[in-house]
Amino acid sequence: MKRISFFLFFLFFLSCSTDNEQDYFADANGNLIFDCDWDNTDFSLFSLSTDCMLENLSFQLDILPIIDAKCNSCHGNDVNSHGVNLTTYENLLSYDFCFQIDNDFMPPPNLPVQFQLTECEKLKIKTWIEDGLVQ
Repeated sequence: MKRISFFLFFLFFLSCSTDNEQDYFADANGNLIFDCDWDNTDFSLFSLSTDCMLENLSFQLDILPIIDAKCNSCHGNDVNSHGVNLTTYENLLSYDFCFQIDNDFMPPPNLPVQFQLTECEKLKIKTWIEDGLVQ
């Protein structure tokens, strides 16, 4: 019985670690950046039969074209009046897209339709973020 207890304690001790979500999914300030809300997600867009491809997403091929088309008219340079520059991959790492998208802050609803994100674009950005921000 003592051997089993020791073995279980030893096994438990080895399986524990000090790693936590903050160590893996936090920015320099300790704020979570991979915390997307999926409660109101239209999961039918994940179907293989749609044109919304959500696999193997990369910044250069999939996300940057969305950002250029929908965001960079306001957030496209260092001196924009909005204080957020989304022109580089590094700048995107400090911006909480999930919070902005999930709460309908960005793009603001009063912008013309050509600047609004489609459901597919929202899913691509959120999926890309949760898949690890592949460059």
